[in-house]
Amino acid sequence: MAKKHEHIYGKGHLHLITCTSFERQPRLGLEKHRDVFARLLEEVRVKFRFGIVGYVVMPDHFRLLMREPEIDTAANSVEMIEQRYRRRYNNSARSVEQVWEKRHSDEHVFGAEMIAARLASMHQEPVRAGLVETATDWKWSSARFYAGLPEGVITVEATIEVPVQGTAPIPGQ
Repeated sequence: MAKKHEHIYGKGHLHLITCTSFERQPRLGLEKHRDVFARLLEEVRVKFRFGIVGYVVMPDHFRLLMREPEIDTAANSVEMIEQRYRRRYNNSARSVEQVWEKRHSDEHVFGAEMIAARLASMHQEPVRAGLVETATDWKWSSARFYAGLPEGVITVEATIEVPVQGTAPIPGQ
């Protein structure tokens, strides 16, 4: 019998959240949609006061390695991100479509090795999808932060030294 997944909540815990668009439609497929999503994510991050350790925004999903918010829960923070983006997306498309699948995954991430593995995998998603040649070429990912390159609008909180494939680690982190 499968072990029931236990959700762990509390300040400082890390959650790897994965949210998929409805029926894997590319609701984040256009650059302008990813830019809007990034701004909304940053607004919610500030409102709920949670740290983002890593992220990637893909055409049909996003992954977010986040610290437990100081206000409310990780699940409610993610729900707020989804709601705000759904409203903005439907307003711009002049439609009322389901944007996200009803459920998202939430994995408790702990320990430097596990964090590094999740970040490395997350950062390589655009490369594996054939969207870019190197992880740092993808503007909607924390790979640029960990490589010491200019970031986008999403604030990333460094937690450990995580070299991006093909780049040198950042001294002092």
